[in-house]
Amino acid sequence: MMKYIDVFPFARTNDGLSFLLLRRTPDNSYPGIWQPVAGKIKTGESAWEAGVRELEEETGLAPLHFYALDHVSTYYLHTTDEIIHVPAFIAEVELRDPQLSHEHDAFQWLLQEKAIQTASWAPYRKALASIPELIASSPALALAKILLKNEKNHLNH
Repeated sequence: MMKYIDVFPFARTNDGLSFLLLRRTPDNSYPGIWQPVAGKIKTGESAWEAGVRELEEETGLAPLHFYALDHVSTYYLHTTDEIIHVPAFIAEVELRDPQLSHEHDAFQWLLQEKAIQTASWAPYRKALASIPELIASSPALALAKILLKNEKNHLNH
């Protein structure tokens, strides 16, 4: 059963794709790690719906476009003695300062190489490494696209 999601916000810049990483607060679980948006799936939510909600809650950013990433992180949680699988998504957003929630105390917009170096956990680094290839492939990107409510409405006009 899926319980968690990761969302990798990115913006297009003249220098390439820039990724948003967030630092967890000292009083939070896993204090000080640099991560993408991460969160729990609520009852009745799909994984992608949780991703959109968590993006907005943790950063104040709304996705311009939202995609399923061909990446699932696998972790062992010793506190509950379970293996979890965390689907990942990418969200194209405006390049601006996020409004951080209580879970994070700092952020960085980083180009891919620096984002990979900064991300605290190997699954984050693997996901970040795979994103440009997906974005560069029009057929794969089209298949990965999740139509958001505002895009569905726009298509009907």
